[in-house]
Amino acid sequence: MAEQTVVVPDIGGSEAAEVVEVLVAPGDTVALEQGLIVLESDKASMEIPSTVAGTVVAVLAAEGAMLNEGAPVAVVATADEEAGEPAAETEAESETESAGSPSPQAAPPRPEPHQPQPQPPAEVAAAAGQAATAAPAVPAKPPAPTP
Repeated sequence: MAEQTVVVPDIGGSEAAEVVEVLVAPGDTVALEQGLIVLESDKASMEIPSTVAGTVVAVLAAEGAMLNEGAPVAVVATADEEAGEPAAETEAESETESAGSPSPQAAPPRPEPHQPQPQPPAEVAAAAGQAATAAPAVPAKPPAPTP
């Protein structure tokens, strides 16, 4: 398991920003782009997202701290063996593992509820012809009166 340090990205030219909220704790599982902390500068508030998916090992930013671009925010352990790569685990795999299933493969899809099967073209044409003959014939013109 590799550990990645998530840092404050470019925050728009602001010298420093205050940590106003910490959104995660050690042991929490985070997804790629999930918010870790909320910073507030003199211009705006912004959520700093995780750059990797994994488990939070340590939170390095405390509420009230002033952080600059590049300051460490948290350490996240990833499932990949190579550092710098985001975890390849998907949400479906996470749910499968958390449910205690030993198989990493997803369960086979459930069968669809029964739906009427479309008829082949010959049967459709025959059915259309039967429908046309079943309807009462309407004369095009009324019969001419007899003198």
